Amino acid sequence: MTDSDHGARRRLSYRIGLTLAVAAMLPIAAACSSSGSSSSSSSNVIIASSESATAAASATAQGAGKPTIILGDKNFDEEFILGQLYAQAFQAKGYNVELKPNIGGSELINQVFQSGKINAYPEYVGEIVSSDAGYNKPLTSQAQTLQLAQAYEAKQGATVLTPVTPFYDTDELITLKSFAQQHNLTSLAQLKGLGKLKLGDYSPELTRYQGYVGLKQVYGLSNLEFTPLAEGAPIYSALDNGQVQVGDAFSTDAQLLSGKYTVLDDPQHIFGFQYVGLVIKTSVLDALGPQFKQTYDQLNALLTTPAMQALNKAVSVDKNDPATVAKEFLQANHMLG
Repeated sequence: MTDSDHGARRRLSYRIGLTLAVAAMLPIAAACSSSGSSSSSSSNVIIASSESATAAASATAQGAGKPTIILGDKNFDEEFILGQLYAQAFQAKGYNVELKPNIGGSELINQVFQSGKINAYPEYVGEIVSSDAGYNKPLTSQAQTLQLAQAYEAKQGATVLTPVTPFYDTDELITLKSFAQQHNLTSLAQLKGLGKLKLGDYSPELTRYQGYVGLKQVYGLSNLEFTPLAEGAPIYSALDNGQVQVGDAFSTDAQLLSGKYTVLDDPQHIFGFQYVGLVIKTSVLDALGPQFKQTYDQLNALLTTPAMQALNKAVSVDKNDPATVAKEFLQANHMLG
């Protein structure tokens, strides 16, 4: 997924209605909320206030004297959300964070990062490998992808923080569920025997291995007629109105929860492994200390696919501000003190 088409295709997902509704979605959130709160007595209120004050003082101390995290994010809703999540979580621990949103796609934000105008940004590890490192061969595993991404960033004096997110945002070929049922479709290879089909996608995917090239080379899908869609045109509308029979969607799209569409398995992983890690200058990371990494680990563990679908929909569909959505999520998961 290139940043131009990745940005154009964002993003419809799954609403956060109430703060606690998000927390209920996430087992880890429930596990983190075991502090006694069954009583509503005034003594408990006083205790909570005291604990909050202590936590705030501790957070300030944790970030005191540390370098400023100049955090960038890319040019679509999911990245705006990720930028806010990281910025607010780190600020809550007393770190100085300067957020520079909406910088651009992978190639551009990498250039800005290398120039020193930012020193950290969330990135999809598969994008580092394909867009930044220029690696255009089949990838066999998340581990291989991460190894290649780390090797590339090390040459730039940077680190990809691990563990990466539980969610990954990768391309997936989908059809209407009715079409899949009619033809007993479950995986990409099965498209080969169906004659000419129109594949709706954005122009950059025509020449990418992690796109139309890989579909033909690996799965032999020369019967797919590449049908370029206007940038920003919704894949789902093209499927719904019969303009195409197959579409290229993203794994965190909330429309996939509707039951109307079928995701076709990609056992050869031609679309790569697009988990998210924070790319950060190694010198800055070392100066921030181990508690910074602990905060990162705690946040990243929460970012499951259902959580990202919820966050994405709250912003892209329900038109809520990314900063507000991120704050509600972090509050629900007890990361803002």
